[in-house]
Amino acid sequence: MTAPSSSCTHQSWRSGITSAVFTARKQQALVLLLVQELMDAQFLRADRKGSERLWQEVAALELDIDRIMHLLYAGIDASDRAALSAEDEAWITDHKERQQRRWGLRHLHLNRKAARPERVLSPA
Repeated sequence: MTAPSSSCTHQSWRSGITSAVFTARKQQALVLLLVQELMDAQFLRADRKGSERLWQEVAALELDIDRIMHLLYAGIDASDRAALSAEDEAWITDHKERQQRRWGLRHLHLNRKAARPERVLSPA
């Protein structure tokens, strides 16, 4: 007898979910939860200490502050998790496109070796 696919023995690779996708979904769930709690603490209750604690948690988890700020001030109701998730997906897509388009002298020369030959020390 085999265990049902919904059991804890089910392996993620069988359902097509990779480790990176799982990690991204987990991070998004955490971001949405923190944004909802921040909206409640900052905008509804005006709880300064609670808000500071949540911002410290954002910093400790090394989450993108721009991502959090975007969701906080997007004008979406905190209880509408689907809308928050859609807005976050849009931000992630836009952010990835911006990173791919970014270039500059530093970016262009990161993987190039120096044009000058290295000096060799002679044992004299």
